[in-house]
Amino acid sequence: MIVAIDGPAGAGKSTVTARLAEALGFVRLDTGALYRTVALAATRAGLEPDDPSLGGFVAGLDIVVRPDGILLGGEDVSLAIRTPEMSVASSRFAAVPCVRAGLLDLQRGLGRARDSVLDGRDIGTVVFPDAEAKIFLTASVRARAQRRLDELQGRGVDADLATVMAEIEARDRADSERAVAPLRKADDAVEIDTTCLDFDAVVEACRRVVEAARATRG
Repeated sequence: MIVAIDGPAGAGKSTVTARLAEALGFVRLDTGALYRTVALAATRAGLEPDDPSLGGFVAGLDIVVRPDGILLGGEDVSLAIRTPEMSVASSRFAAVPCVRAGLLDLQRGLGRARDSVLDGRDIGTVVFPDAEAKIFLTASVRARAQRRLDELQGRGVDADLATVMAEIEARDRADSERAVAPLRKADDAVEIDTTCLDFDAVVEACRRVVEAARATRG
């Protein structure tokens, strides 16, 4: 079974999908981490999104997803891909068709290997349009910025709310306006606004969506 959870930056997808997958006994796959990993690798290599060699570069990357993190060429980059700089860079590289195409088979293969919960921007619309359960998490810009700020400061990253809000607004524009697989709510997705909900309430709301989908499947 595939549970697809989409939504804008800072909506709580990562933490919610991790807890939901644990509660369901499913595997959790953070597809956004794959794009961040590509962005990190490309940035280190000095490549820009319009570089003609980018498609071949992505195809040659050694990316391994593990329950405890993500490896790039054997290096654990789980923390390196979570900086504000990589948030901006991943949005730029994710808009490139060859990057999305290069990661599509990887996402589908990982997702269908076991019962899975996947989160990202286009899981329910492009990667798994036939997912059995689809959820769209959202929240106000301020709420999302505060959550991201708390996350960054918890990792010792120096940041302020105004800057993080500006970055999230820029990310929203880039994700929703890109020509390839833009961020949007799938027609059959259940939207959950997390602005005024605590973490446990969001997880429970998602669990109810999944259980309803299971009941429909019989």
